[in-house]
Amino acid sequence: MRTLRTQITILFTTFLVVALILFTLFFNGAVDKLFEMYANEQRQKQVQQIQEQINEQYSPLWGYNVSGLEVIGNAALQNGLIVHVQTLKGELDWDISVHKTQECQLVLQHAEENMHSRYPSFNGSYTEQNYDLLYDGNTVGYLTIGYYGPYALNDSELELINSLNRTLIGLGLIFTAFAALLAILISRFFLRPISEVVNSTAKIAQGEYGEKIEIKLKTKEISSLIHSVNEMSEMLQLREQQKRRMTADIAHELRTPLSNLQSHAEAVMDGIWEPSPELFQSIHEEILRLTRIVEQLRELNDLESHHMDLYFERVDIQELFESVSIDFAAQFHNKGVHLLRTCSNETSTLICDRDKVKQCLVNLLSNALRATSQDGSVTLSSETINGYVCLSVVDTGIGMNKQDLEQMFERFYRADPSRNKHTGGMGIGLAITKAIVEAHGGKISATSIPNRGTTVTMSFPLRMV
Repeated sequence: MRTLRTQITILFTTFLVVALILFTLFFNGAVDKLFEMYANEQRQKQVQQIQEQINEQYSPLWGYNVSGLEVIGNAALQNGLIVHVQTLKGELDWDISVHKTQECQLVLQHAEENMHSRYPSFNGSYTEQNYDLLYDGNTVGYLTIGYYGPYALNDSELELINSLNRTLIGLGLIFTAFAALLAILISRFFLRPISEVVNSTAKIAQGEYGEKIEIKLKTKEISSLIHSVNEMSEMLQLREQQKRRMTADIAHELRTPLSNLQSHAEAVMDGIWEPSPELFQSIHEEILRLTRIVEQLRELNDLESHHMDLYFERVDIQELFESVSIDFAAQFHNKGVHLLRTCSNETSTLICDRDKVKQCLVNLLSNALRATSQDGSVTLSSETINGYVCLSVVDTGIGMNKQDLEQMFERFYRADPSRNKHTGGMGIGLAITKAIVEAHGGKISATSIPNRGTTVTMSFPLRMV
């Protein structure tokens, strides 16, 4: 299989060679036409000149000067023209082909050979043209000029054409070599970054994520390709890190309840503990914890796989906020955090799956309450922005740094690396919230300022209202 560089070089060179061939054919055709016009013009000038010279040789007293005619005829013969002069009454009938028969035949034969050497299929023959000889405006005789026609090229003209052809062939070879060199340089310039992309994607295919192509180009398409490959590499590296972290997090979340169940069972089997309601209560709580983890993972998978049905209905936003606030009233009161509500008058209802959207608000309020200290506040708000109904949860808590903010909606992500159960849940709630919002055709976003608070906004398309 040929490389792209080889194919470009062959294609570019072939294109230029074909262009040169076409140009050569056009050039030769144009040159032949020009020389044909030139030869005809020259013959007409020579005929006119011969006619004038012969007219000068005429005298009304003694007629034509034969010696003068011989000089003119011999000169014309050198140019491939055969002169025949005849008076009106036949007093003079001078024909150079009679006096120099062999020379005339050689001239005509040489003209034919010249034309056939240049144009093998040239169809020419001996041609004659008649002209009147005048004196004081009166016809005194006739001039017949014969030649090989329709036109003929002399030796110098043929040599000029051949020289032009040789020059053109030489230039063609030079340009062909130049084209091949130029094609190699161009292919190397444009294919080097493509080769880097191929190598980079090969490494990515082998699992070496994070590989970056450092070549900087001004070519828009190749630059976009390199940028896309670099972004893909970074994204795959991030996904790989998230996958590994998620595997470790799942193992961590499952390890604790399983270890507790194992220790309880081993203690009973070894006779250390006696079966009791308290022991079974502890075992039951750990089983429920495992069940919640599995159910949340199943729910998240169903949402992301679009396997969960949503039941849309018209929901009053103020009523929804009030319902959630009542559920959290005791928790907010016990911690001393203020729960506030504000709703825009532009849009008062939202068509959505009420239970799923309420679940999102519950997840967001839980996180906001956990992050907000005593005397702080959490605000539920709604407004219409750029064709979206936006439901926001705004807290005045500890806030988040940029890295945590970028990954807060990922599965099992926790800002607290110790995964202490007192500082947060399993890290699935926000991922479920994001999946529910996207299942409604919406989007979720967050902004945060460390030590000043966080705002999480769920935006639902207004077309659903």
